Amino acid sequence: MKVTVCMGSRCTMMGANQIYDQLEYIAKDLCGPESEICSSKNLEISISKCLNLCKGDNTSKAPIVMIDDEIVYNATPQVVSEKVMDALRKDL
Repeated sequence: MKVTVCMGSRCTMMGANQIYDQLEYIAKDLCGPESEICSSKNLEISISKCLNLCKGDNTSKAPIVMIDDEIVYNATPQVVSEKVMDALRKDL
């Protein structure tokens, strides 16, 4: 699974850093070598300078996170964590 957090100025102002921190926690603490929930091999976290997805009618939808091919608008750490953990559990 690939998760990309937009770190454009609008997304950063709206909490993208907190989302990234939560994803790092999941990758480090919940997907470690002893984990029964997931493997760190199953989770790739990256940042993008800007995903260019909040232009036009989407200007109020920051922060934006992509989970594989799914776009999550108005993302929060809780929503992103739930989506990621659900997907990782399915891969077990």
